[in-house]
Amino acid sequence: MKSKMPFLIDIFLGIVLFALSFFLKDEYYSSMLQAAGVGLVAASLVSILRMSYWESPKHREEYELRKLEAHINSVDERKQYLRMKSGHISYQLMCLVLFVLAFALALFKAPAWVIAMVFLLSVIQYLLGIAVFHWLEKRL
Repeated sequence: MKSKMPFLIDIFLGIVLFALSFFLKDEYYSSMLQAAGVGLVAASLVSILRMSYWESPKHREEYELRKLEAHINSVDERKQYLRMKSGHISYQLMCLVLFVLAFALALFKAPAWVIAMVFLLSVIQYLLGIAVFHWLEKRL
């Protein structure tokens, strides 16, 4: 039951969000709260059902094997390198995509604040990547 407590709290919060949506006059924000509440409840229920399925005595042995394999994969140096490499490549691609998106928005005459926001996101991502690299370099 202890492992399911965060999901039960999420279900309670989802119900509260859904109930609060009926007290809002603005339909836009009311719909947002309803969607957030339903999404939170549904995701938590699915997680609880999944946990109950794998913790049942019938599936416990297979679950333990899966956990052992996941642990082995998490400490395997090759897999760690591949995860780091994939993170690096996706970081570079996202920087490129954000810069190209800012340029494309400028070509299509989007409002200046939209272009500035996308450009600032790309600059922040670039600077954050440098800061994390230096932090990890000193730490490891």
